[in-house]
Amino acid sequence: MPRRSVLRALRDRGPQPRIELARRLNVSPTTVTKVVSRLLDEGVVTESGVEGPGLRVGRPSMHVALVPTAAHVVGVQVGVGTVHIGLCDLLGRPRHRARFDFDAAGTEATVVLGRLVAHLDALMREVGVTADGVLGVGVAVPGAVDRHQRRNLLALNLGWRDVGFSDHLEATLGIPTIVDHNVRAMALGEARHGGHGDADPLLYVYARTGVGAGIVIDGAPFRSGAHGVSELGHMRVSDNGRACACGADGCLETIVSEPRIAERLACLGSPADAPLARLVAHGDPRAIAAVDDIVEHLAIGLAFAVNLLNPRLIVLGGMFDDAPDPIIDRIEAAVHRKAFPVLREAVRVGRSVLGGDSGIVGGATIALDRYFYT
Repeated sequence: MPRRSVLRALRDRGPQPRIELARRLNVSPTTVTKVVSRLLDEGVVTESGVEGPGLRVGRPSMHVALVPTAAHVVGVQVGVGTVHIGLCDLLGRPRHRARFDFDAAGTEATVVLGRLVAHLDALMREVGVTADGVLGVGVAVPGAVDRHQRRNLLALNLGWRDVGFSDHLEATLGIPTIVDHNVRAMALGEARHGGHGDADPLLYVYARTGVGAGIVIDGAPFRSGAHGVSELGHMRVSDNGRACACGADGCLETIVSEPRIAERLACLGSPADAPLARLVAHGDPRAIAAVDDIVEHLAIGLAFAVNLLNPRLIVLGGMFDDAPDPIIDRIEAAVHRKAFPVLREAVRVGRSVLGGDSGIVGGATIALDRYFYT
């Protein structure tokens, strides 16, 4: 317990003296000294003098700090048509990256697994890291996972069922592997490494092909039910909406998703790349109406989440990474109009800090929690 507590305190609070660690963790200085000595031997922390106000000349304060590059973890984001891979340090920061695309409509999961292994193996060889130097792999997958966090049970937009990511990667690479729902992993990465301070609970909403949500409470990801999935995108927000891939109609992701926005852009004769930013910049009255539609329907879903979960901060990622500030402000204002009065006063809406790295950092974070900060 003290080892884990010391590592987490250094991760969350940065370098600090042993006496401060003891005070913060409510343990004796002797206990901290023993733990720090072991960690120094392992090479995962270092100790150095720090000059500061009030310190006597020649007597710098000795601060204990993590050595982020002492070991690596791998963060993987499996998206709808794209896989992002990152070799990350002990603070979840990607040091080296790789990616590849695949046909989301017809590629079997076994093919993607094979390519994932090949790209990760090539990346490790390129930077000179062996399997012994990697603590673990964290894979952020689209959809439900089993309770042991080893299998992707259902990826609706890919047509995959019961994909054994952990079994395959462990057998081929010899590296322990954990699997989690992609947006829940992103939420944990954003809460842990996004610099949002004491924003707790934090609700992270990721919109691209679909709309997913993850919430972090007291620094831990909230895992609801048997599979831990929060399908905000399949909340019905329109009485006369179009059919959704899930079999229902009027779901949030039939309105707030890149494929739907691309359709609207096509009707305007505009290219579909970076759809939300392009739609906002279009200026056509139909584009303005489409943006209004997106803001209002997203706010319905977010206000529901506010009323149910009472987050202090809602972080928008995915297609909102490059959304203009006025759009984020409009979404926040719409949520405040629709949420319960007392709760609306406390919630803020902001953009993801991790941006395009959110999936990699999320995967790395769940791996670090399982294989290092334990």
